[in-house]
Amino acid sequence: MTEPQGQDPTPWELLRAMQQLRDDLRADFAALGARLAEMVTKIQYEADRRTDELRIKSVEDEIAQIQREREFERQDARGVRRLALTALVAPVAVAVIVALISGMLGL
Repeated sequence: MTEPQGQDPTPWELLRAMQQLRDDLRADFAALGARLAEMVTKIQYEADRRTDELRIKSVEDEIAQIQREREFERQDARGVRRLALTALVAPVAVAVIVALISGMLGL
């Protein structure tokens, strides 16, 4: 709206400008309301955060349990290998000792 300088707007122009301003404000408030409706409250956020922390703690506990089980299995396997090695070496050692003793005794 270009108006000559020195002329005041008519009451109708003021009314239209006010109505336009009011309509713009309503649209802005409606958009703001829609955005606020999408927001999460602090209580909901904290509840979600606590739930996430519980899930993470549960996963960490499961991982720790799996690691303990793997370490136990490693130690068990190490014991089985020692036993197998002993089972193989002992008869050979006994045979060598018997052969040496037999050789020394002249049998």
